[in-house]
Amino acid sequence: MRLPGSKAVLEDEVLERIDRSGKQGMTAEALLKRVDSESSRDSISLALGKLQAEGAIVKKGGHWVALRHTGLSSGNIQVLERGDALIRSGSKGEPGWFVRRRHRKGALDGALVLFKRAPQGKSKRQASSFRLPEAMVVEVVQQRHRTVVGTLEGDDQRRWLVPFDPKLNLEIEVEGGDDLLEDQYVVVELDPRRTGSRGPARARVQEVLGSVETPGVDVEVVVRHYQIPDRFPEDVRAEAEHFPDDPPVADFKGRQDLRDHTVVTIDGETSRDFDDAISIEPLSGDRFLLGVHIADVSAYVREGSPLDLEAYRRGTSVYYPDRAIPMLPENLSNGLCSLKPGVPRLTLSAWTTVEPDGSISDRRFSETVIQSQRRFTYTQVSKILDDSAAGDHRQDDPTIALLHRAGTLMSRLFKRRTERGSIDFDLPEGDVILDPDGFTVGVRPGERNQAHRIIEECMIAANEAVAAELSGHEIPSLYRIHNPPNPDDLESLREVLKGLGISLKGDLQSLHPEVLQRLLERVRDKPEEAFVTSMVLRSMQRAVYDPECKGHYALSSRFYTHFTSPIRRYPDLLVHRQLKKTLHRADEAEEKEDGLVKRLPAIAEHCSSTERRAERSERVLMQWKLVRFLANRVGETFSGRVTGVQPFGLFVQLSDYYVDGLVPVRTLSDDYYVFDPVKHQLEGRDKHRKYTLADPLEVVLTGVDPRHRSLDLKIVQS
Repeated sequence: MRLPGSKAVLEDEVLERIDRSGKQGMTAEALLKRVDSESSRDSISLALGKLQAEGAIVKKGGHWVALRHTGLSSGNIQVLERGDALIRSGSKGEPGWFVRRRHRKGALDGALVLFKRAPQGKSKRQASSFRLPEAMVVEVVQQRHRTVVGTLEGDDQRRWLVPFDPKLNLEIEVEGGDDLLEDQYVVVELDPRRTGSRGPARARVQEVLGSVETPGVDVEVVVRHYQIPDRFPEDVRAEAEHFPDDPPVADFKGRQDLRDHTVVTIDGETSRDFDDAISIEPLSGDRFLLGVHIADVSAYVREGSPLDLEAYRRGTSVYYPDRAIPMLPENLSNGLCSLKPGVPRLTLSAWTTVEPDGSISDRRFSETVIQSQRRFTYTQVSKILDDSAAGDHRQDDPTIALLHRAGTLMSRLFKRRTERGSIDFDLPEGDVILDPDGFTVGVRPGERNQAHRIIEECMIAANEAVAAELSGHEIPSLYRIHNPPNPDDLESLREVLKGLGISLKGDLQSLHPEVLQRLLERVRDKPEEAFVTSMVLRSMQRAVYDPECKGHYALSSRFYTHFTSPIRRYPDLLVHRQLKKTLHRADEAEEKEDGLVKRLPAIAEHCSSTERRAERSERVLMQWKLVRFLANRVGETFSGRVTGVQPFGLFVQLSDYYVDGLVPVRTLSDDYYVFDPVKHQLEGRDKHRKYTLADPLEVVLTGVDPRHRSLDLKIVQS
């Protein structure tokens, strides 16, 4: 049976066998006999193809040989403006080689290539100004771009693609699409035979997306650009359609029945799926029993099923202002697994006993069935807690009483978490406002009120409890880890803060998160708060998934995982399955558990990758919408704050729109400005006027570049 991550396990085994065979290599037939698995000829062929596409092996005659036995190296091409290129290789992907255009062998930007050092006699001079050794491409293993999204331009004779990605340094002549307008976005498929170093690449129109002025087309463009799966295969839809609208009573057997308990959901006004609910019961000694009840998606999505493999392929749901691309089909994500009020739902519950000081004294877990009594929004809850005397805020309503207990519980949990050094980031963001036709008509500030904090604290408590349980039972699983910041990044942060008159004290080799927490507290409600918060965030490493429980730096938590969103995150679904093993004391066959252990690294890497892809696509779409919205306001004046200083100008974030624009240094006409990299400022040579990080400014919007999704600004001189 195919299982998530199993392909990577087979690939590792195949590579190890080939590597052991040395320069002689191995044939596919020999591999089929020696690989220790029940792999078919097709699966071996797929593994060989993947390893070849990654540049790990090459084929010589009928034998596969590991790259390290060939004298060649692999890396990714970065095409420069004039057609020469750099090769990035190694674990950090740093530029290490220079390639002249004539030696690229048709490799496009981002292509994976095999290369060797260029003979010294080929060129007496060093590789241009980069001072890198010179290389020659031997083979283009895989072009990064098989399809490209963009708009067409040209005349009746020739048509050219203007790529959506402005960094794509590629000239593409397009066949077909003669009847399309120049503002229409299309997906073109590159012809691999016509992508040489001489002349333009050739492509044919594969799909017409439409004009960006048509609502929804911008989402289609971004989805195609990032290659996000948005259509469910037939076998996945067929499997999902077999499920009922509501769970039958027979499914309640063996579960703790909580349908008569006070359970509520709290979500945003525009939330599309509801996979978490809470209950809070008072206990003796001023303690609370917190119940976090999560949709039991694992009851329906069986490991290795078409639904499971598709959920793994997607990795996560993706959320845009006007739609969501769910990880699971809608009749599950928005139906059977959605914790709607008034209907029974199967759940997996995490119970924690919260002491008066916010510490957790006990934890337990159970398979349950709940019936949410009410769906609250964040705005409703905040209003109820701020004004308990008005209308619906009666304390005799059990759901309202629950909210008041939740407010008290949140304060205790947050205080305890703060005391241990957990960092509380509160970076303001904007949400676009769409009209009924889907056009952007404004921006509203993202709000984080005490209702958000209630859910945050409850979910963090549940995630920590589940992680501690899995780790304690030594159950193979995925954890959400956040490693400490790199000391070099902290040193850069220290230099930036010094320019603002803020000191960052402590040993940067082992800086406790409490130091950064206190730093953010010092700038709370000050003009520079947003900037300092963003700089601290930039100094952090990314949180990722990992088979080892290595802790979460920002939360100052020893145990952490993702348990609370199995509708929209694949790691949570896996965690649910593993948690159930602690409930049933399931002694599955050792080889199956060993198989999961082998697969977990690949699953962790894949899920981290799909998460990054989703975040990039969401961020790019938001920027694009905001830039297009502001295109009609050229000439207007806006308030902003400096978020970056470079030799070529100032980056300024518009305060009411949460989008950055550039003030080119050439527009600072009152003086000649010199860049100070230490103080991160521009200073006038004669008048000594200074522009530095976090400075408030009034700027005029002078231009909009939709292709680069950028704004041109000019300072209003006082």
